[in-house]
Amino acid sequence: MDQFGAMRLGGNAERASADQALTAQLFDKARRMVIAGAIDGNPSATPLLCARDGEDLVFAAHRASRLAALLSINPRAQAIVETDDPLFSLLLEVTGFCVELREAAARGRVLAALHGGAGPDDAAAREFACYRLRPTRLALVDRMATPRFAWQALPQNRRSDARLALDDLGGWMRLWIRTVRAPFFTAAIVPVLLGGAVARFAMARAGTGADWPWALFLWCIAGVLLAAAGTNLINDYGDHETGADEGNEVGGNPFTGGSRAIQLGMVAAWKVLLGSAICFGGTVAIGLHINAALAGHALAPTPLLGFGVIGCALGIMYTMGPFRLSYRGLGEVAVPLGFGPVIVLGTAYVLAKAMHVPVPWLAGLLAALPVSVFVLLILWINQFQDAPADAAAGKRTWVVRLAETAGGDIDFRRPFRAYLALDAAGFGLIALLGLIGRADPALATRYAFLALLPLPLALVAARKGSLWVRRWRAAPGERARLPFELLGVNAITIGVHLATGLLLALAYLLAG
Repeated sequence: MDQFGAMRLGGNAERASADQALTAQLFDKARRMVIAGAIDGNPSATPLLCARDGEDLVFAAHRASRLAALLSINPRAQAIVETDDPLFSLLLEVTGFCVELREAAARGRVLAALHGGAGPDDAAAREFACYRLRPTRLALVDRMATPRFAWQALPQNRRSDARLALDDLGGWMRLWIRTVRAPFFTAAIVPVLLGGAVARFAMARAGTGADWPWALFLWCIAGVLLAAAGTNLINDYGDHETGADEGNEVGGNPFTGGSRAIQLGMVAAWKVLLGSAICFGGTVAIGLHINAALAGHALAPTPLLGFGVIGCALGIMYTMGPFRLSYRGLGEVAVPLGFGPVIVLGTAYVLAKAMHVPVPWLAGLLAALPVSVFVLLILWINQFQDAPADAAAGKRTWVVRLAETAGGDIDFRRPFRAYLALDAAGFGLIALLGLIGRADPALATRYAFLALLPLPLALVAARKGSLWVRRWRAAPGERARLPFELLGVNAITIGVHLATGLLLALAYLLAG
């Protein structure tokens, strides 16, 4: 077995030595395999085409598949390989690590090898992830799993225990970063920063020389992030219970259909629910700690307790409880309220009270309005890809209500016109803030005009979205692929919210 480089026989050495020739033949003739792995105690097995490439096996899996999600977290896998030759009664068990191939040339070779020399077209090829299964152990098995106690190890492909420990830790972190949908935390960070900037603005207007309360500011950030994580987790659980995410076919992206951690078998549903409870518990604990620091007692009746109760209630009731706000068309109210005035005013209240300056209620509310509109736009455009599954699950979002036709079809013209109107309203509110700042510097700042800088980016999203809506109507046969082509608009919308929010925060800091 020189073709495999360094090799060590294990178990019954005589049998393992006798198995080498047959192992080599099976490896060389590999055409199909069943590959299995596990994440967080959740196993998964998938039948696939495969081909030999040097000392490794290569294969491809759809990027939205459960296998691709599993391997992104835990690359360790075991495969049972079989050939098309009926003379082989034994199968080959391959244990090793999967490495994703990212270079276009390598991916092209893999897809061509799997499809008899002619791979899929470029558009279809992009939907597949290509992998190399690097074996650490080879063994022959029969269809009754009769132990042979003989195997061939490839020590050069093994990883050290330290490397495995780091891999497991990294995999666990990637798993929960995906499950809590950490990339969407910008929706929570922006209003906290804006609330802090408004408090700083109020301090400057009051002319006090108070020290900035860094500890309370950091506690505000931590509490809001935990609330955002808890909201995302419980929303995933709620949509899992109703089947809304299960029926969503637009997987493999960070924008729509939730994290899909439950649907892909990456995390058990009860762990998602428990994680949500822990996050909300952390938010409550932080809120009570801040309240005690401001008022002398954790349960002292202050506006902060009201903001906390409203924020947590909106997050939980978005997909859970008897109301299920998002299923009744009220999610479009809950999200901009929770990720706008509630966070901005709550943060401004905490910091202003800590610096002993008047709480800038009206200034904070005015500053929060554009951020509310742009966070609503994120929710709105993300619901486009979700609309068919949401409609089937009875989730009556406003995108579903506006898109459904009398004949049961989905037409996105009206929802996209609403998207454009909201976009215009958001930038109009920013311009209004600038004008108010020129007229009354105590309520806003003329520097708010800086937040108009992302307008060209919003125009790009508008153009791309308009083209997409026309294609949706003109090419019904391509609708299975079209939702993926809207992802650029999803990403730009998030970028516009982030950029406008940060620039507004900068504007209030400059005014201070």
